[in-house]
Amino acid sequence: MRLTIRAAVAADVARVQAIAAANPTAPQWSVEQFAEILLPNESAVTRVLLVGLQDDAVAGFVVVSALTAVYPVEAELESIAVAPEWQRQGVGRALLEAAMCWADSVGAADLRLEVRTGNNSARNLYERTGFDVEGIRRGYYANPVEDAVCMSRKLRPTEM
Repeated sequence: MRLTIRAAVAADVARVQAIAAANPTAPQWSVEQFAEILLPNESAVTRVLLVGLQDDAVAGFVVVSALTAVYPVEAELESIAVAPEWQRQGVGRALLEAAMCWADSVGAADLRLEVRTGNNSARNLYERTGFDVEGIRRGYYANPVEDAVCMSRKLRPTEM
């Protein structure tokens, strides 16, 4: 499999939203919410939408944000999803690694995320890539109500 990962462009947004809609555990954002990520902003929070392309078709995406106005920079994996036909083929792992590289490039010492307690495939991926459980947020998710497992992974040592 030859996967190319790049920053999303406006033409990718409808496919990204369709992939999210096909994954019930992914945040169900609108096309407009995904498109907003592509717009430049003056906020202290920087966000990026990366897509994984297989044969020029979007196979998956990841949204990562970083609060750069604090030290150390705080980065969060906001959403990651793979099209059903590309699941279990390394797309999710490649997107996760790209998210970690992006977070590192903006100076983040670690990458944090929340995942549904029942999303075992995502939790296994995160654990295999070095994420550690930090805690539980009770009743964090709706539709259905479910706890969130809070996880993080060190990207670089924290400087003193």
